[in-house]
Amino acid sequence: MTLSVLAGAMLFAASIQVGEPTVEVVAVPQVPVRITNPVWHTAPTVEPSDYPILANHLGMSGRVDVECQISAEGVPACEAVKAIPEGLGFEAAAVAIVERGRLTPRRVDGVATDGQLKVSVPFIPEPVDPPPSIWMGPPPSNANLLAGMVAAQSLARDRNAASDFDWGLHQLPPERAMKVQAWIAEMYIGRTNAKLLAKGIAMVLAKRGETSVPAQKPADWDDWVREMDQAVASIYSPETNFAPLRVRVCETYDCGSSYVVR
Repeated sequence: MTLSVLAGAMLFAASIQVGEPTVEVVAVPQVPVRITNPVWHTAPTVEPSDYPILANHLGMSGRVDVECQISAEGVPACEAVKAIPEGLGFEAAAVAIVERGRLTPRRVDGVATDGQLKVSVPFIPEPVDPPPSIWMGPPPSNANLLAGMVAAQSLARDRNAASDFDWGLHQLPPERAMKVQAWIAEMYIGRTNAKLLAKGIAMVLAKRGETSVPAQKPADWDDWVREMDQAVASIYSPETNFAPLRVRVCETYDCGSSYVVR
């Protein structure tokens, strides 16, 4: 090959340009992910005993926001994230209620996985009918009322005190339970407001024409006790009995407008 031909071949080779490789993009249709969220399989059951005891006595309503982790087996594990009012036992009651239920689990493309659930649990006390007026007797005088208060304090030693369980103090935070316990000891004999019991005794004194309860139990003491119970029952209602305690509780702790007068 002559020099001129060789030079021409090199010039031809230099003029060849190698382009970028061509890649053909083919669209692949996307299959949507099928997600099924948890739904109730067995709805939670509610029992009368679920209502916090003290809140029920005081006629307090409430609401609790609950958040749950749902296992792949549909079992909820819950916690209360907000309660109105707080510290009366609504939180634990709401969690216990929701955790009784069972759910179909969250499924992703048919496979059971963990999921979440948020639910709000309301609490509304049942209304209580006022008692019939069955007492027949003259209204008590101021002297009768004073004697009734003295007798009520004396009778407190003979009557069984209501337990902390009867008042639901075990459902309260310890510090709050101690405060409420002190208020109860100050204002109540058993579960009856001391002033209400004193008025019932005064009504019996007025009816019998007596100025005081006998220091020694007379032969007809059982009749006295029966009449006192009847007198208290004629003026008793949950509102008149428990309103003084509710006032103390709501003056100290935030109750908002969460009570229902029954």
